[in-house]
Amino acid sequence: MSEFANYMEYCVEKKSEGSYRTKRILLRVVCIIAALAIIPIVTWSVAGKLFVTFVPVWMGLMGILYWFLSRFVNIEYEYRIVQGEFQMDIIYGQRQRKQLVATRIRAMEVIRPLDDDHIQDVENCTRIIDCSISRKHPPPAIYYLIYTDENRNRVAVIFEATRKAMEIMKFYNSSALVVKPDLRH
Repeated sequence: MSEFANYMEYCVEKKSEGSYRTKRILLRVVCIIAALAIIPIVTWSVAGKLFVTFVPVWMGLMGILYWFLSRFVNIEYEYRIVQGEFQMDIIYGQRQRKQLVATRIRAMEVIRPLDDDHIQDVENCTRIIDCSISRKHPPPAIYYLIYTDENRNRVAVIFEATRKAMEIMKFYNSSALVVKPDLRH
């Protein structure tokens, strides 16, 4: 493989479902109610003349608050493979990136499809990083990998795999890899 064939990047957005969807809706509702709740308070007060200046300022503050908090309910996962290193990041609101995993592919103990037969392997790990995008309708290419971090903890990472990612992982650690033939991309 050439140096450019050893690089790949893949990004997925978390699906809006379950408690994640409830949090997204609740954030919008709370910000709208808080923005509109000030109108009766200001109009009934003695200082009704402040209505013209205070209400737009309050609405602006609620808009800024929504913009600031919305990043926590707009999540994407991105993983990269760069020169034999697997890196997984979480991206909040397309603005803030946090690295979740950075490990050498050669150090991985297991790389395989996640199914009912092997879910126990994941549950036995000290730390589980679930970067799967959907709980109700999992895509067909949900894989997991297990490695030992610098603190001697077994870490499991659940992610959506692509054909190119599996080809690169096979190049670096073919003994730990089990591949399903129906991968896309």
